[in-house]
Amino acid sequence: MNLLIADDSPEFMESLKEFLENSGHTVFCASDGEQALQIFGNQNIDGVFCALTLPKLGGLELLKEVKSANSNRPFVMLCPQNDSEGAINALQLGACDYLIKSIQTADLQRTLDRVVSLHEGFNFSNSEMDHSVQETRTLEIDNDFEGVNGIVAFMTQDLPTYGILEQDQLFYMNMLLKEALENAIFHGNLELNSETRLENPNLFYETAGKKREIDPYKNRKVIVHYDINRNSAKYVVRDEGKGFAHSNLFDSEDPENLPRIKGRGLVMIMNFMDEVFWNDKGNEITMVRYRKRKS
Repeated sequence: MNLLIADDSPEFMESLKEFLENSGHTVFCASDGEQALQIFGNQNIDGVFCALTLPKLGGLELLKEVKSANSNRPFVMLCPQNDSEGAINALQLGACDYLIKSIQTADLQRTLDRVVSLHEGFNFSNSEMDHSVQETRTLEIDNDFEGVNGIVAFMTQDLPTYGILEQDQLFYMNMLLKEALENAIFHGNLELNSETRLENPNLFYETAGKKREIDPYKNRKVIVHYDINRNSAKYVVRDEGKGFAHSNLFDSEDPENLPRIKGRGLVMIMNFMDEVFWNDKGNEITMVRYRKRKS
């Protein structure tokens, strides 16, 4: 991928550049917002990592320009510790993720994985379905974590037609549903520890591949029920694991919780969806997004 970094700290930029290049990507750098916008316009940029505060053109302003020019490009906002409002504003304007400085390697790798996933796209290979006034389906999914992108694309392909989302919001919805499905597979059905994913991703996926072939994990399913109409989209994701103590969840609006890598997916889900709640056992999450009426 061709990635653009916009940051006015030479030391931070060099460190991030080295990480991204070591991950196999081509990196362009800009020290202010205007230079970043010029590079974005002149080069084939696949994703942007941008500081919230920049000379000449701020991070939020650059985000608006990038989304206006190409709404499908993943955009990650780099935020200081004391600006939770900026991180939330970036998500609401279409950023696919945020990182809180100073950035841990595991945190950065998780975000890069999301950027790559969005770049590769959520593609549904079957012919387009006839559009209708309402769509209700229930899916039973094996612990096939490699196939999650295609399943998500199948579930969301008609959302713009129903008017629930604009086309440029579809990638964000896809990413959040992927997060929910992967949580159900990895942490629900396969009972994997999230710490392993942060510390040793290769070991995490290798263990997941082994556990899904043995008892009692191999017979567990993820059940997804969704109901889409011209007013709302409702997704219910249930695994067959032991559940978790969701009553102990952190407050997604508390600035102190923004840096938590293990909770970032839930922070984004709670800020994008209009309703989010769990069943008593904690093995079923319900997410609702309402159609936004234009004034």
